[in-house]
Amino acid sequence: MIGYVPGASALHRAHPYTPLAIATGLLLMAFAVSAPGAVWVVVAAAALFAASAGVLGTVLRPAAILALPTWVLLTILHGLLGGAPHVMLGPVAFSVPGGERALVFGGRLAAILLAFLTALATVSPARLVEAMTARGVPFGRVYLLVSTLTVVPRLRARVRQIVDAQQCRGLRLGGSPLARLRALGPLVVPLVLSALAEVDEQALALDVRGGTARGRRTALEPPEDSRADRAVRLAVLVAVVAAYAWKFLGAGG
Repeated sequence: MIGYVPGASALHRAHPYTPLAIATGLLLMAFAVSAPGAVWVVVAAAALFAASAGVLGTVLRPAAILALPTWVLLTILHGLLGGAPHVMLGPVAFSVPGGERALVFGGRLAAILLAFLTALATVSPARLVEAMTARGVPFGRVYLLVSTLTVVPRLRARVRQIVDAQQCRGLRLGGSPLARLRALGPLVVPLVLSALAEVDEQALALDVRGGTARGRRTALEPPEDSRADRAVRLAVLVAVVAAYAWKFLGAGG
C-alpha cells in the first residue's frame, strides 16, 4: 500500500514537516556516502524510521516491488560489464568493483523508497494542508502537493470499484493472455473517463471555494510545532551538513 496509514506513533503525532524532513535528510545522506557499507547503514536507518512509525511491514513490500527490477538491472550491468578484478560465479566472470557499485546504487534507491513511503504513510494529508496553510504557503501549491500525495490511494480505490462493477456485469479477468488483454478496455476506459470527470469537478469546486483568490488563508486547526519537532529537524539539518562537509573535505567514504 502506498499512502497514508492511520496510526498513533510519535511520527503520526509529530508536525507534518518533521517526517518529511527526516525523509529528505535520509535521501541526502544516501548521496553523501559512497561506500557500500555506509550506504546500507543509511538503508538500515530508513528501515528504523519506518519501524519507529509502525509501518515497516506496510512500506517494505511496495518498496521491494519498486526497487527489485532496478536492483536486478544494476547487478547485471555493473556485475557483468564492470572492470577488473573479477570473481567466477559458475561460468560467469563477475566484476567486484561493478558489484560494489551496484550495491551503492541499489542501496540509495532502497533508502529513498523506504524513507519517502514512510513519510507518505505517516503524514496525514489533512494535517499537511493545515500546516502549510498556517505557514502561508499559496493555496495552489498546497493543492498540487496534496493531490500528488493522494493520487495513488484514490486511483487504487477507483480501480477496485471499476473492477467490482465490471465483474458484476460479467467481465472475466482470467483466461488466456489475449482474453486478459481484451479485458483491459472495459477497465482502462472508465478509469480514464472518471479521472477526467474528477478534474472538472475539482476545478469547479476550487473556483467556488475561492481557490484562485489571493491573500493569506487562515488554518482552522494547525498542528502544533513543538520544541521536539524543531529539535529533530535541526538535528537532521546538522547531520546532513556534517555528512557533506566530511564528503567534500575528502575524508568521506
